Amino acid sequence: MKLGSIIYSAVVKSHPLSSGGVSRMPKGLKFDLKNPYILEVLPEGDIAQFAKYDGNDLKAVCNILDNTKKGFDGGELKALYKKAFPNIKVPTDVNTDAMIYLNELSESVGSKFDAHGIAKISVTDHLKQLNRLLTEGIDSSRDFYTAPLVAPKGVGSGFGTAGSAYRDGSFILVGEKGKLIADSGIKHVIVNDAYYSIIDDLQRKFPDVNFVRADRAVEYFNKL
Repeated sequence: MKLGSIIYSAVVKSHPLSSGGVSRMPKGLKFDLKNPYILEVLPEGDIAQFAKYDGNDLKAVCNILDNTKKGFDGGELKALYKKAFPNIKVPTDVNTDAMIYLNELSESVGSKFDAHGIAKISVTDHLKQLNRLLTEGIDSSRDFYTAPLVAPKGVGSGFGTAGSAYRDGSFILVGEKGKLIADSGIKHVIVNDAYYSIIDDLQRKFPDVNFVRADRAVEYFNKL
């Protein structure tokens, strides 16, 4: 079910039914960010992005949300590439922070998080693949290898990786603590240094996912 429909259903359920089983929802209901039933179903993240709808007709807002595309289109991706790489050419010394800083993440913490590093393709294609996965979800008909964010020593052959999830790409997808990505979805994305400049853009587009810089990832996951 799409977000608009989820919101509308939550508001409907908040109004008691008449003796004949008909909803007693008043006419002209507004989208109200103070309504606890609406707040409860909004995705975690930047609630402020919905402030522009506050006070507008509830049905109209829900229809807009249901028909709003989730990911970046081709033009938006080109703009993000330009923002990340204003000189067009991708520097050769990018995507080193995850390799450096994640070495400081302990096994006791990192092993609790299922992860998938987007790597082995061009840096520009990393963003395209991230956009596809966050927009369309993981294709269950294709192999999607995951591994612990920090694998226990001696573990690796069973994951299809060298042990821990790949760290040399632009993004590392991470699941909910103690759960597989296949079961819980993508909850966190570690952004490597190539794309630090567009983290705010990613967060606005995908508010239900938490984006964290690679050089701050250790502190972030320790707190979790």
